[in-house]
Amino acid sequence: MVKNTCNILVIEPLSVPTKEREAFIATLQYALETAIQAVYKLEADELDSECLGDGKYLLFWEASEGGAGVLSQLLENSNAFQKIADAALDICHLQETKDSCVQACYECLLSYRNQFDHALINRHLIKTLLDELQKSTMQIEGIYCDEQYQQLLQQTDPNSQFERIVLEEIYKRGYKLPDSRQELIPETNCKPDFLYKEDGIAVFCDGSVHDSLEKRRQDRIERDNLKHSTTYHVLVLRHDED
Repeated sequence: MVKNTCNILVIEPLSVPTKEREAFIATLQYALETAIQAVYKLEADELDSECLGDGKYLLFWEASEGGAGVLSQLLENSNAFQKIADAALDICHLQETKDSCVQACYECLLSYRNQFDHALINRHLIKTLLDELQKSTMQIEGIYCDEQYQQLLQQTDPNSQFERIVLEEIYKRGYKLPDSRQELIPETNCKPDFLYKEDGIAVFCDGSVHDSLEKRRQDRIERDNLKHSTTYHVLVLRHDED
């Protein structure tokens, strides 16, 4: 087994056209990948990408060992995507027309690595989006606020130190805060310690009171009901585990 750690960038394209949606997503994926490589002088094997969630998201990661730190640089420069869009327009022959290139060619977006998507790739589909990106600026927004954290902290069970430890770790690491605490899910008459409603995640923080065999049996039944009766993903954190 080999383990690796690398920087990733997840992009959610908005205003994706309903018509030729798959072709639009595939073209955008390879245009951004090729443009990032060009702007930051990366070799083809130093950056890779793929579609996630039926094209809802584009995942980019630094494939070389140790990574080049390029994806983190994208978030440090508010004009980074302007440069990438400009490079993509140039690469796709959308600034200077190349008559021999119809939808795409090996001088722009086609390569051996994406040969299974050659029929989809069409550089003309993404011109409008790239034009918009040329005028864009990037703004980084916080994913949590002190007020929400303090409110959740006050709602934690005074007898559950582990619950507060989990919440404090989420806050300190800058992760998204839960939407609510101990909110009843009527379908199963269950109250997870923390709930991420939009993301569909129910978090249970099991302190030492959950160590007994009887309590573990009750927990298992309750959480199995939650899994099978709702669309929530169940995440259990235990006090005696990493």
